[in-house]
Amino acid sequence: MLSSFEKNNNPSIQLTIIGLIAALMGIGQNGLLVSLPFLVTNSAFSLPTWSIVIAIGSFLFLPSAPFWGKYSDKKGPKFVVLQALFGMSLSFLLLLTFTFLSNDNQSYAIFWLMGLIVARVIYGCTVSGMVPASQHWAILLCGENNRLQAITSISIGLSLGRLLGPILSILLLKLGPYSPLIMMVCFPLLALFAAFMLPSPSQINKHNKSNHQASSFIPNVRLMPYLFTGLFLCLTIALLQYSFSPLIENITHWSTNKISDAIGILLTISATVTLITQVFVIKKKKVQITTMYYLGSICLLLGYLIFTLHSVWLLGVGMAITACGAALLVPAYTTKATSVDHNNPGSVAGYLSMSHTLGYGIASLFAYTATISPIYPIYLCILFSVGILAIAFMKPQIDKTSP
Repeated sequence: MLSSFEKNNNPSIQLTIIGLIAALMGIGQNGLLVSLPFLVTNSAFSLPTWSIVIAIGSFLFLPSAPFWGKYSDKKGPKFVVLQALFGMSLSFLLLLTFTFLSNDNQSYAIFWLMGLIVARVIYGCTVSGMVPASQHWAILLCGENNRLQAITSISIGLSLGRLLGPILSILLLKLGPYSPLIMMVCFPLLALFAAFMLPSPSQINKHNKSNHQASSFIPNVRLMPYLFTGLFLCLTIALLQYSFSPLIENITHWSTNKISDAIGILLTISATVTLITQVFVIKKKKVQITTMYYLGSICLLLGYLIFTLHSVWLLGVGMAITACGAALLVPAYTTKATSVDHNNPGSVAGYLSMSHTLGYGIASLFAYTATISPIYPIYLCILFSVGILAIAFMKPQIDKTSP
């Protein structure tokens, strides 16, 4: 027991555990998307209904992520992570239960739908605190001077989860349509036990509370360039994913199954390049933070431009360059943002999570442009990536003119 306790006090082991906990977000999100066609088939609800149910949980991140970020700054991140893991397990348990019941008793579909909505409300109100609190915990472990290392560790966890989520779901779906949901009930419970055994970060960084200053509900004006960067980045990534199917069909005229396989390959390329960039470039500190901001914005724009070349073989190249750009951008603007208000890293992470959610939401509104022409969403991606490029290169001038 003593040796186990000593191991838990090792910051490297703690950071690894926190990164793996963050991976559950990626596993849950991408795993649920892969399972969605099977859930539609094995429940009483159509795809549009499922899309709305899932969106409810996502949009609740808007108010709740900043709240949990502030709570983490005030009380410490451990409780926020614990409640997020419990909420994740409970929400997937309810999702599993009401999906199964709706398939067997479709006459009570309205009650099962209400149960699914409750499950997603619980998810949105609790799990929204996981990333802000994990980033805060990682920063406390690594220290103020190693923010990039801390944030990169969480980013690697998220990327690993997004890579493993679809793979695990595809394998588990061979056992049954509900197997991925059972996985997402069990994994958070195991992570909950591991997180509970870790010492509170307040024991690691006791001066945090004494230096803590309450942050305003309205974000600091100096955060705005980074919040807009996060919003534009998530908007373009989501919009690109929405446009995959019509874009590939327009280029190749392939069957639905073949298009689905192509999308899977593109997502795998994206996750792999992201993980490689984070592990071998960012984590090893090969590039300065400001340079990462510049290179990330350039790669993002270049990748979207390649998507306009109307070649199916270049889609993979465009995806790889875009993923590399996004992988460089996220830790760059997150590190810069947390440096603006270093006494409230949880609040800053909450605001960033809110801007990411807004980006995904706005992308869903722009997705209809693909029905006009499959290339229109790509043009919008180019437009917003130019906005990121402008912010990256104008930010030093903004800082010089700010009081």
